[in-house]
Amino acid sequence: SGLLVFDGGVLSVNGQLGSEVVFASDRLDEFYRDQAGEWAGLWLFRGSETTIDHALIKNANVGILMGPLTEEQYDKPKLIIRNTVLENMAGAGLLAYNGSVRAFNTVFGNSGQVSAGLTTGGDYEFRHCTFGNHWFLGNRQTPALLVSNWFDVPGMPFFEPLDAYFGNCIISGNNLNELRLDEHPSTAFEFKMERCLLRVKPEDVDVSDTQRFVDMILNQSPNFKMPIENDFQLDTLSPAKDAGYMSITNFDPGVLSTDILGNFRPAPGSSGPDLGAYERQEN
Repeated sequence: SGLLVFDGGVLSVNGQLGSEVVFASDRLDEFYRDQAGEWAGLWLFRGSETTIDHALIKNANVGILMGPLTEEQYDKPKLIIRNTVLENMAGAGLLAYNGSVRAFNTVFGNSGQVSAGLTTGGDYEFRHCTFGNHWFLGNRQTPALLVSNWFDVPGMPFFEPLDAYFGNCIISGNNLNELRLDEHPSTAFEFKMERCLLRVKPEDVDVSDTQRFVDMILNQSPNFKMPIENDFQLDTLSPAKDAGYMSITNFDPGVLSTDILGNFRPAPGSSGPDLGAYERQEN
């Protein structure tokens, strides 16, 4: 089972802080309450428009699937997502095929494959998002974040331009490399990360390219509180604390002046905003 939004369809999810809208499996007894892969997820077809604010999406195969691929790539599925947590997916938190996504204050948490997969091009913007994948129920071979401008369908590969931006984000997990850039020369690949904390193997990703990787914090633990339990708040001495740029936050102060929990960003007495979806509160 799942929720499908077809061409011309509009889905508006209007939760509030402390009263989030929950999308999950309907087995609430203890054994099944936190089982991944219990339902299909949200499927946003081409020509659909979706806005999600203050939601929890969990226990699906794929939390949000955007697509599918067609020979004529028209009317990208559009998604605006804010103040939302996607966690405990068997496959992926977000899987987009040539989608259009604007994501703010959102957590893409533990999944059996990728926390977010942006494939076959599209246009994407992520500000103050946390991509954290500490999946422990199997041997995960994929990174937390996959970005690609093509997809190989046997006999009919798809190539679409990509434009992706990440600002004041955290991309980390329990693998040595949590980012894969799969770039095909047949079409555009515009990619930029600005002031993000990233776990990466330099031999797998060329992080020396300062046009794509701007003022990064590389291969330092973000000190998540309890990532195995999908708690990606920052613990003491996190290098993500006060490390963000206000210019990135101020791009949309109406949304980003507070974090996913409604805490002011930056916190009182802080020199700058924290990276990721959470602003640490000192007692």
